[in-house]
Amino acid sequence: MQRKQRLPESGASREEWNLAPMTRADLPAVLAIENASFAIPWPLDAFAAELDTGCGTCVVARSADAASAAIAGYICYWILEGELVINNIAVAAAHRRRGLGARLLAHAFDAARAAACHAAWLEVRPSNVAALALYERYGFSTVSRRRAYYSDNREDALVMRAPLKALEKR
Repeated sequence: MQRKQRLPESGASREEWNLAPMTRADLPAVLAIENASFAIPWPLDAFAAELDTGCGTCVVARSADAASAAIAGYICYWILEGELVINNIAVAAAHRRRGLGARLLAHAFDAARAAACHAAWLEVRPSNVAALALYERYGFSTVSRRRAYYSDNREDALVMRAPLKALEKR
């Protein structure tokens, strides 16, 4: 399942990313990114359950540059009854704004198309402006709001949906 994809960075330069299934050996690096990215990070047990149950898919991304082959980001998603559910996606701060978040979403969209999904779903904080911009770029729009969803500050969660036609290759 390892794939290389060239993505545009800001400006004209490009970077390659290797995608591979997440393993237990990846969890320390994944947790470091998770803890640095979210006010309420997933615990180790949540990632372990995703890997152990086989109900979903978790993928890590590494730079193809052998000198910096550490995990740069990851995505965890489910495909359920014709729908893609993005459960978790994060990119290490050093790799943000270089196309990796879009590459990870594109991977999930490829899987959704292969499974004949008709829509994709996710939840996001309204204050996460960078994530909202990425999701809207990929066809997501807000369909509802979960009031006081996040326990750390009682912030709402936006429930976003992208129809299958929006999942076409970008």
